[in-house]
Amino acid sequence: MGKILTVRLARLVATLFAVSLLTFLLVEQLPGDPVTALLPPEALHDLATIERIRAELQLDDPAIVRYGRWVGDALQGDLGKSYITDQRVADAIRDRIPVTMELALLATVIAAVLAVPIGAFSAYREGGRFDRILSGFTTAALSIPAFVAAIFFIWLFTLKFNWLPSTGWNRITDKGVIANLKTAILPASALALAPLAINARLIRADMIGTLKEDYVLSARAKGLRDRYILMRHALRPSALTAITVFGLQLGSLIGGTVVIETIFALPGLGTRLISGIYQRDVMMIQGIVLFIATVYVVVNTIVDLLYLALDPRIRRQ
Repeated sequence: MGKILTVRLARLVATLFAVSLLTFLLVEQLPGDPVTALLPPEALHDLATIERIRAELQLDDPAIVRYGRWVGDALQGDLGKSYITDQRVADAIRDRIPVTMELALLATVIAAVLAVPIGAFSAYREGGRFDRILSGFTTAALSIPAFVAAIFFIWLFTLKFNWLPSTGWNRITDKGVIANLKTAILPASALALAPLAINARLIRADMIGTLKEDYVLSARAKGLRDRYILMRHALRPSALTAITVFGLQLGSLIGGTVVIETIFALPGLGTRLISGIYQRDVMMIQGIVLFIATVYVVVNTIVDLLYLALDPRIRRQ
């Protein structure tokens, strides 16, 4: 167990190092000059001012030096300051991460609550009408990008029926839970569509195999109720697969909120990242991308360890 834990942690560190290097190199290739983004139009031809600001921001140092300085500061919890707003990147993340995390968690909950019973019932009625309907739904859901689903939800629930707002965000601490959910349910549902389809398919496929096991057939022969067989004997072995997939999707959903937050004009990490790209705000881009990558890798590592703890067969391999 200790050896496996060491290997997982080593992979985590190596992955984060690779992500930090790739992020830095990609940001370096962005068009434009971060210094000129700070200056008014009349000062863009003042070469002396441009060079002075570049030196003050230490942008005239070699790339390898700037990367090493950035990584060293990040290891101490300092992700730098925005060139545009002078706000610390860590403060920007702290202010906006509640919105992004809530969307990702709510999308995961929606996908889990719907995928588990849908997948289980579809497996139990394999080949039936409900199973065929589910197959068509999951195919359609996987074919629709999240941003297209978001636009459709806005048209249906805002423009047509005027049930829910299409933009803005109500914080729980300011307006309460109900008002918060009214602004969160549409973007979270758009995010949850693909995970819902994937998880329903996975649970269905896993449970079809489980329902053919000898112990399940024996339970049926004993006259046990169908609900008891599904919940007690068939669904529990499939829980390992579900836990793993839901955990992995939570990490990816945090990064996937970028487009959805932009469409719904939500004050999350995604919209701040997009504005940083438009403004050529190098430190903000690097800090947010590194934070999202860190969350994703840490969540994946936790899921791996949880799967290891729940399934002793893996520990014996």
